[in-house]
Amino acid sequence: MTDIRFSAGLMGMSDAARHLGIPRRTFQRWARGYERGGPLLHLVPTERKYDASVTFISLVEAWVLAGLRKAGVVPQRIRPALQRLQQEFGREYVLTSRELATDGIAVLWDFSRTNEGEGLIEGRTDQLIIREIVADYMHYVGWADDGHPSKLELRTYQPSKVTVDPYRGFGQPMFAGNGVHVANVAAMLKAGEEPDIVAEEHGISIEDVRAAARVLLGRAA
Repeated sequence: MTDIRFSAGLMGMSDAARHLGIPRRTFQRWARGYERGGPLLHLVPTERKYDASVTFISLVEAWVLAGLRKAGVVPQRIRPALQRLQQEFGREYVLTSRELATDGIAVLWDFSRTNEGEGLIEGRTDQLIIREIVADYMHYVGWADDGHPSKLELRTYQPSKVTVDPYRGFGQPMFAGNGVHVANVAAMLKAGEEPDIVAEEHGISIEDVRAAARVLLGRAA
């Protein structure tokens, strides 16, 4: 597929994990797969370990998978269930399907009651709760007319609004108000610039500067 949402590597796995608020090792495990199956995310192949392999679509996949995990779905056992969803939906990218939060949860629930799906969903987990949590995560996804995602808001930066748009700013996370790259803000802070100067330089609020420091640098500004 030549659509840049699926084919263009935007960032490395460590950066993607940081932007999404997912542990780095967890993201890497999803990207590489578990014993029961192959990768859970659609990354693009790269020659070097730290090259940009995470596409926009795989970023959204990881975000939705984080929601499923929070809802009680066990990622280590989800690969056969994803294959079932692919059969039901007739598409490859089922983690980014809008139907996942409704029909998809029903499929996962029924699959977890089979011998093949044993252990997919943690005990005493309610189907309605899974739907609500996954729907909440998918609330941060914007959709194009073709039914695939076209924008992702990064909840980790709240209350600041930071989005990823594969068609703007080379797909790098930006502050929604003026399109300033979050990485540029963090770079100035890392270089020792004062937060108020950084805010003035980029035309953003001091709260935005603090959000960049918190997520990308792991410290207060």
